[in-house]
Amino acid sequence: MKVMILGTGKSGTTAMVYKVSGNLPNCHAFSGGRPGKYVGDYENAVYKHTYEERKGKSFDLYRQHLEKEHYDRKIWMARDPRDVAVSRMLYRWHRGTLGSKKQYEAHVEMVLKKEKNPRAMPFYEICRYAGHGSWPLSKEQVFEEERRRYERMRDFVKSLGPDWFIFKYEDMVTNRFENLNRYLGFIVQTEAEVPKGTGKEKVVRKKASGDWRHWFLQEDVDFFKPAFQPYMETIGYDVNDWAIIPSPEIDPKFSSVYMQSLPKKVTRNIVLRYADNLIQSFLR
Repeated sequence: MKVMILGTGKSGTTAMVYKVSGNLPNCHAFSGGRPGKYVGDYENAVYKHTYEERKGKSFDLYRQHLEKEHYDRKIWMARDPRDVAVSRMLYRWHRGTLGSKKQYEAHVEMVLKKEKNPRAMPFYEICRYAGHGSWPLSKEQVFEEERRRYERMRDFVKSLGPDWFIFKYEDMVTNRFENLNRYLGFIVQTEAEVPKGTGKEKVVRKKASGDWRHWFLQEDVDFFKPAFQPYMETIGYDVNDWAIIPSPEIDPKFSSVYMQSLPKKVTRNIVLRYADNLIQSFLR
């Protein structure tokens, strides 16, 4: 069986590749790379890919690939855009701070202020320091980046045929796999996690949903709703539920501590990724 898992970054795609491949015999699990890079003649294989325009991984690229390559099962991983925004912001420096040390330090300072007093500033202010290129971004740039991303994702999801299965991150973290199991024709390995020692465990943070309620203020609700709501409606999220926590708390373990740990792991992860690529090339 040949399975594709596709979604935006920070939507649970990496965890899912191990859960789906875990109960397939002689299964090869591939994470990342351009579509088609690791395609081979395997008894069973699971391929995880992410949509990221900035990295050249557009939906046009995936559409072209899918016209040429057949997959027995195709999964779109969806996650609440509000949680994705928080997770993406904290993951910004996973490739290090080379050439952007001042931006990184300013970003960390903003996160520390938010931790100390979650009502100190709206979340979108922190996002201004988490961009790529010039910084800080304007509010308008933050909004437009999110609007474009989710407009393209909504259009892609609406174009998917009945041979696709839309699976929510929220169902994954609460172990609701029954419908996915029926679609796949086998039971996924729910206890499988991103393995340590592969360099990919850095993606794991909180493994929960609803974290955005501690980060968002009412200003953020008003700001992000026009960008996120159309996609949320398409996936089936409750578009009327924008309730924020009355007394928010942000745990440093899952925010500034996690965020600052990422650059420290870069060198080690580069070595591990190189070794992983060698092994995958050998197995092809």
